[in-house]
Amino acid sequence: MSVKLSQWHENERLLLWVQRVPGRLALWAVASALLLWHGSNLTMLAALSAVMLHPAGRRLYLSFAAVGMLTSRFLELPDLPLSIAAPWPWLPVVLAAAAGTCLLYLAYILAQRYSSWPTVVQRHPVLAVHAGAWLAMSVSTLPWFGALSLVTYFTWRFSYLAASASRGKLAGTRFRDHLFYLMPVYGGTTTPYGKGLDFLSRHEATDAAAMARSQLAGIKLLLLAAVWIYALELLDMVIFGATAKLLAGWPTAWMGGWTLGWPRLKALVALGAYPAWPIGWATAYLELIRATLVLAVMGHVIVGCLRLLGFNVFRNTYKPLLAESVLEFWNRYYYYFKELLVDFFFYPSYLRLRGLSPAARMFAAVFAAAFLGNMYHHLLIQPEHLIHFDLARLWASWSPRLVYCFLLALGIWVSMLRQQKLRAAGGAVRYVVRLRRIAGVWTFFAIIQIWNVKHAGVSIGDCTAFFLSLFGV
Repeated sequence: MSVKLSQWHENERLLLWVQRVPGRLALWAVASALLLWHGSNLTMLAALSAVMLHPAGRRLYLSFAAVGMLTSRFLELPDLPLSIAAPWPWLPVVLAAAAGTCLLYLAYILAQRYSSWPTVVQRHPVLAVHAGAWLAMSVSTLPWFGALSLVTYFTWRFSYLAASASRGKLAGTRFRDHLFYLMPVYGGTTTPYGKGLDFLSRHEATDAAAMARSQLAGIKLLLLAAVWIYALELLDMVIFGATAKLLAGWPTAWMGGWTLGWPRLKALVALGAYPAWPIGWATAYLELIRATLVLAVMGHVIVGCLRLLGFNVFRNTYKPLLAESVLEFWNRYYYYFKELLVDFFFYPSYLRLRGLSPAARMFAAVFAAAFLGNMYHHLLIQPEHLIHFDLARLWASWSPRLVYCFLLALGIWVSMLRQQKLRAAGGAVRYVVRLRRIAGVWTFFAIIQIWNVKHAGVSIGDCTAFFLSLFGV
């Protein structure tokens, strides 16, 4: 059976070889080298080694690794009594491990007792999780409550746990079945890569062949992440004049030290600098490419680790710059964030709005996810202004993103309507038409990215003024 070079991880001979002892050793060595190059922690390397030696104990080993990760998180909190010097140097470590594990065990026990919750909580389990999260964040600045500042990292993971409980999916599961994704050794952000146990279980390797396929796919992603890291540095050096880190400056040395030296989009917007429109457009497009590369690198490393551990889940970023519609780009750009918004905002809104017409129902569900859910997620991970009720700073910090989220939601909805018409029309699509569609998608996301600039002091007016400058206004 012939396999494309890009699909070498599906090669049957290679799959058979890595299931034998020499192949497994080689796979472990390559995976470990790549993880070290990408800066993975020793806990991840130890977990990988244990899983490769005994795949059947995967969840147990990942649970031990989760306790180690929790311990380091708790020890990093500066205002906890755990950080006070003690006569026994090991005591803070033990207390941190116990405190972190007890916190997650409490969440697990509460989820297991879903049927005994008050009726209003049973009807809205995810809302209950988020109400508890905001309460915890509001008291996290008090003495002895500093650990609650970690709640933002766990909120969406607890949400998946609560959703599983509401569907009756926790029966027969143990604490370790949930601990490993609540505090993942493979890293991650406030957005859970791999979602919850339901999703991970569907993609978990159950035999040697599936494990080999998953691990080869993981190595492929780690290699691809390395390629994108070099591409990102090349872009930063040649276009933006950044200092070399990995490439030792050879591209600019080859060009006699010359670079374009263009400022980043955030600098142009923040300074109110409006270059000639060709430069402005080029900067906007390059910012989109750069943002895609940065996200792809992070996602490839995390998903690559997941696959090495035997969870052959989807990529987080998969060729979004080749998307031919806004909807397709959104599906491909940040898959797990999109899934979070769909799971907790789109579907609940769509199911509860049965009285509306199909078009209005879809419009409301899209805006609930891409606009309201998007804004809420980012307020959740940076809640300081809202907790302190500093409305002036809240508006100054988040008002540009309101425009970004609104334009994104509007673009997705229009794209959905257009895709329905195109599917109804059918027929082959010419190459030129496909290129025109891709260019249109690039243009849309390059434009709305202007209002997603992460720079202190940037206002809606600054972003809008730069946008108008692209048209000579």
